[in-house]
Amino acid sequence: MLNDRISVKIPNKTDYISLVRLISSAIGSRIGYNVDEIDDLKVAMGEACILSFVPDEADEVEISFEVLKDKLEISISGHKGFEPVEEKREAKLSKMIIESLMDEAYYLDEQIRMVKYID
Repeated sequence: MLNDRISVKIPNKTDYISLVRLISSAIGSRIGYNVDEIDDLKVAMGEACILSFVPDEADEVEISFEVLKDKLEISISGHKGFEPVEEKREAKLSKMIIESLMDEAYYLDEQIRMVKYID
C-alpha cells in the first residue's frame, strides 16, 4: 500500500460517520497499525467528521488517505471553514481529542489535515 492514495466523497451528513470510521479501520489495519492505533484513528476520524459535516454548507465532503513510507496523511475537505472567535465548546473538545490521538493535526480554512506515523 506504499504511496497509495484512497479518496472517497460522501454526503455532508453525520449518517455517514460510521462508514468513514470503517474505511479508516480497514486502511489502518492494512498498513500495520495495532488495535489501539486503529481505535485512535477511528475516534479521531469520527471527531474530524463532526467538525467537517456542517449543514447547508457543502453537498459533499471529500476524505483522502495517503499512505506514505512512515505515515498516514488524511485530509477532510468540503466545509467552508472554521469560526475561531465563535468556536463552540463541542468543537474545542473535538479538536482536543483529535490532537491527543493523532501525531499532527491542522485546521485550515476549508480542510482538516491529520497525520499518524507508522511505527
